[in-house]
Amino acid sequence: MNDKPKRYIPFGYKLLVSYILICLIPIIVIGLVSYFTYMSNAKEQARDNMNDTLRQIGDNVSMKLEDIRRISDLLYNDYTLASDIQNFNMGWESYESTVKYVIPKFQSTISATGQDIKLTVYINNPLFPELYGKSDSKIDPLVSQKQSFEMFNLNRIENEAWYRNFPKEQYGITMSWQQIEDDRAHGNISFLRRLVDSSDPFAPEQIGFIRIATKISGIFQSLDYRKLGTGTVVYAVDNQDRVMYSSDDGVIQRDWQDEPSPNKIVISQSLPGINMKLVAVIPTHALENKAKSLTNLTIFLSLASIVICIAASLLISRVFSKRVGKVVSLLRLFQEGEYDRRIRYRGEDEFAFIASALNQLGEHMNRMIKETYLTKIEEQELELKLLQAQINPHFLYNTLSSISRLAQFGEVDKLQLMVMALSKFYRNSLNNGETFISVENELEQVKAYIEIQRIKFRDRLSAEFDIDPSVRRFHTVKLILQPFVENVIEHAWSGEGVICVTIQAALEDDRVVFRIIDDGCGMTEETIAQIFTPNDGVYLGYGIRNVAQRIKLYFGPQYGVRITSRIGGGTCVEIRTPTVGGQRLGA
Repeated sequence: MNDKPKRYIPFGYKLLVSYILICLIPIIVIGLVSYFTYMSNAKEQARDNMNDTLRQIGDNVSMKLEDIRRISDLLYNDYTLASDIQNFNMGWESYESTVKYVIPKFQSTISATGQDIKLTVYINNPLFPELYGKSDSKIDPLVSQKQSFEMFNLNRIENEAWYRNFPKEQYGITMSWQQIEDDRAHGNISFLRRLVDSSDPFAPEQIGFIRIATKISGIFQSLDYRKLGTGTVVYAVDNQDRVMYSSDDGVIQRDWQDEPSPNKIVISQSLPGINMKLVAVIPTHALENKAKSLTNLTIFLSLASIVICIAASLLISRVFSKRVGKVVSLLRLFQEGEYDRRIRYRGEDEFAFIASALNQLGEHMNRMIKETYLTKIEEQELELKLLQAQINPHFLYNTLSSISRLAQFGEVDKLQLMVMALSKFYRNSLNNGETFISVENELEQVKAYIEIQRIKFRDRLSAEFDIDPSVRRFHTVKLILQPFVENVIEHAWSGEGVICVTIQAALEDDRVVFRIIDDGCGMTEETIAQIFTPNDGVYLGYGIRNVAQRIKLYFGPQYGVRITSRIGGGTCVEIRTPTVGGQRLGA
C-alpha cells in the first residue's frame, strides 16, 4: 500500500506569511483607531477646558458687576440718607445735613470701587437742590473725569421710556443693567435702581432713582483671554445679538454673526443680571498641528513595526528547520530524567502536536515526581515538628517552676488547679498519638493552657470564649489554637497592664472558622508577610507556619491561616478547616 505523502506549503513559508499578516493587520487597525480616538478625545477635552476657562472669565465679569451692585447697596440701605432726602426743606438745618452728610455720602460711595463710574441720583423731593457735574452730551463723562456724581430732580426723567418701563419695585431685588440715553454713543452701560425709604420693606416708598454708568471696556478689557489659546477672540453679545465688546477691537457696535466653520470652535457663557453672554471663537489650527504630528508619528511607528515584523519573520523561518533537532534533543533529555525542559512552537501542523504532547508529558511527569517527593518530605518534617511542639520543654519547665513556687508558698488550691490543667493539656496534646482531634478536645486543650497562664499572671490575663455548639462535633488537626495564644502572651503583650484574648469558633460557609483575637500591640504588614514567607536569616512565626502547613497538607490549599493586624490595634488570627467528622478522617 503506497500512500503518497500529503503536499503542503513548507513550514518556513507558512510561518513567514502568517506572522506578517498577524502583525500587519493589528498594527494598521491600532494605528487608525488610536488616531481617531485621540482626535475625538482631544477636541472634547479642549472644549471642556475652554468652557471652564470661559466660565472663570464670566465669573470675573460677574464680580465686577457685583461690585457696582454692592456700592448701590450703600445708598439703598442708608436710612439716614433716605430721611435727609425726604425731609429736606429750604432751611439752614437741611442745608447743613446735605453738605455734611448727603454729598459726602455720594463721594464716599463712588470712592468705594476701583472702577471708573459716574453716579447720577434723581431725587423725588422737588425742594432738594440739584448738583451738576462736568456734563456735555458730546463728551464721555467717564473720559473727562474717572469718578463723578450728579444730583437732579426726578422730573428730568419721568417721561423717559426706560424709566416708565422700569419694573415694579421688589425690595432689594429690582435692579437692571441697560444702555440708556448717551450710553451707546460713548460705549457705556448703566446700572439702574430705585432709591427707596426702606423703613417698611413690604411697602417701600420711592424717594429717588440711581444710575451708575461704567465703561463696557472697563468690565471686559482687563480680563486675560489668552488662557483660551492663541488667536482666540472673545465677544460680549447682548440679548439682541449685538456685539458690545470684542477682545481684539474693543468696544464695537455691530450685529453678531455666527457662521459655522470647521476651522473654529464657538462656545458661549451667559452673564446673569446684565442680559449679555460671552462668546469665544477659537481657531482649530492648534489641534490640527497636533493632529499632523500624531499622523506622522503613527505612520512612522507603523512602518517601523512592519519592518521589524518582516525581519523577525525571516529570522524565525530560517531557524524553523532546526525544530526537528530540538524535538530529538528533548526526548534524549527526558530519557536522562530532565523533565523540566520544554520546547515552544505555535502552528497547525504535526510539529505543533508533537511539541504540545511532549510538553504535557514532561510537565505531568515532573509534577508527579515533585508532588510525591515533596509530600513525603513535608509529612516527615511536619510530623517531626508536631512531635516537638507536643512536648515543649520550655513551657513544661516554666509550668513546673510555677508549681514549685505555689508549693513553697502553700497555695494548695492554685497548685491543684495548675496540676489538673497541665494534665489536661498534655493529655489532649498527646491524643493517643493521633494527628486528628475533636474540636471539643482542641478547645479544652487551649482552655487548659490559658488556665495555667491565668494562674501565673492572675488578673492581668483575661480570656473569653465564644463557641458555636454546632462545631464541637467536628474534628480537626490537633494543636492549632494553643500556638497562637502562646504568641499573644509572648509577643503581643509587654507584661504590663491587662491583655485580653477572645477565642471564637463558628460554622461559616460549611467551614469551621476559629478566630483568636487580642488587644495587644499588633504587628505590621511586613511582619505578617515574613511569618508566612520568611527571608533568609529571618526566623519569625515558626509555630504559625507549622499550623498553616499542617492544615494545608491534610485538608488542601483552600484552608489554612489568615492574619490581620494593626499597630496598637491588636491582632486577629483566622483559622479555616473543613467540616469533617472522625469517621471521614479515619477513612
